[in-house]
Parts: sequence; C-alpha cells; structure tokens
Amino acid sequence: MKKVLIFLPVLCIILSVPLINLAGLCREPSKKQKVDIKEGVELLERYDTFDPAKTEKKIIASNNKKSLRYGGTAAEIEQVLKKLEKGETTYKKIFADVCIAGDSLMNGLEVYYVLNSNKLVTQVSATLNHLTQNIEKIVGMNPPVLILHYGINHIGVGEQYKEKFVNDYSEIITELKMRLPDTRIIVSGLFPVKRSVAVAARFGKIEEYNTALSDMCKKLEVEFLDSSPALKAHPECYGGDGIHLSKTFYEKYWLKFIVEEKGIVG
Repeated sequence: MKKVLIFLPVLCIILSVPLINLAGLCREPSKKQKVDIKEGVELLERYDTFDPAKTEKKIIASNNKKSLRYGGTAAEIEQVLKKLEKGETTYKKIFADVCIAGDSLMNGLEVYYVLNSNKLVTQVSATLNHLTQNIEKIVGMNPPVLILHYGINHIGVGEQYKEKFVNDYSEIITELKMRLPDTRIIVSGLFPVKRSVAVAARFGKIEEYNTALSDMCKKLEVEFLDSSPALKAHPECYGGDGIHLSKTFYEKYWLKFIVEEKGIVG
C-alpha cells in the first residue's frame, strides 16, 4: 500500500510535464517571442531574382564610372599619354563614354570624326535652347562625364546679356545635377578668338564671360575648364574666320589638354 501511495505522486508529475509543454505550445506567444518573417521573405524573393551576370556588369559599370568621375592619377594619365603616342589607344576609346554637348566649336569633333558621334550632342550656332531641348537625350545617356560648351552665340556688349546667360545656364546645370547625380559635369569656358580676324566688339567680352562662368561653377559645385592655354599655344589652328578651329587642334591638342587637366583616362 505504501508503495502505491508513493508511486501515484510520481506518476502525476511524469504525466504533467508533457501537458505543461503542450500548454506552452498552444499558448499565444508573448511579444518578445513573436518572430517577424517579413525580412526573411523579402530576402528569399531577392535571392530568387538574383542574376550574378547582371550584378557583375553593374559592378564593372560602377567602377568605370568612378574612375572617370574622380579622374585618373598622375601615373595613370602619364600611362595613357604614352599609349596614345605609341598608337596603343585612341581618343575615341578614352572618350567613349564621355558626352560632349555644345555649339559649332564642339561640332568640329563630329565633323572631323575625332570622336564617336553617338555621345556628341552638338549643333552649329547652338544656344542654351539647344541644351534645354536635348536634356532628355543627355539624361538618357547617363554619362559618367558631361562636358558643356555654350556661350559664343550669347555674347553681347551689354552687362544684361552676360547676366541672363549665366542665370539661364545655372538653371539648366542645376537640373542636370539633380537628374544626373553621379555624372561629373565640366563646363568649358568660351574659346578665345583670333582678334586680328574676329574683330567684332562682342568678342572682346570673352574673358569677362569666362570669369562669370568660373564663378558660376564654384557656386554650383561643378568643374570649369579653361582651354585658353591650349589655344594660345597653337594659334596656327584657327580657321579663316578666327573663331573655328582645325582638326589638328582637336585631335592633337585639345583632347590631350583635357586628359592632362581633368584626368580623363577612359
């Protein structure tokens, strides 16, 4: 009898353990015990659509864009210039992804087949209206580097012409910066003219316009390119009108000047 009395409490304890566990499973978990599976589901969905080949291309494109955006080192620039001298590379390759937009002075790059036309957005006698009309095209290219040259057709003797030009240019560049946040924007100053030929009074204002453009670039935090040293060093490259330039200037001097000044190494 004593054995039975001792056995009954033990049996009750043994039977109660699984019941306690079962009750714990059936009970609604506390807030601390709840598990958020949303993140896991999203991770699985991303993994399901993961394409290694596309990811690799994006990484390569990002690295290329970064290289162009921040510019090459002095050693890289020197290496590229040596390759150009040896004929191991060309400006078409180096500037393959660089978009250049502007007036007839940029149109020379296309007319002379110096660069590939698919990244050139140029027009003879172009004004800022040309840039405005082609914003969608430029944005669609999403270039790592964008070089702009406008203004020669805006020059006026009065101060009001310069102010309007700079204000309008600022608005367009601000939009380009917003829509192309990863693009390196370089504003080319106006090319100086050969004053012995291009004698119109308005051309005497080029330096003033370039000073205004340089100040504009500082405010907008974009880059300014002063090409006057390259032109002053090679006056033989001017055309008969004292404004437009020969193929030699673009092919041998100007693009090299950009590589050296801005570190465009491709």
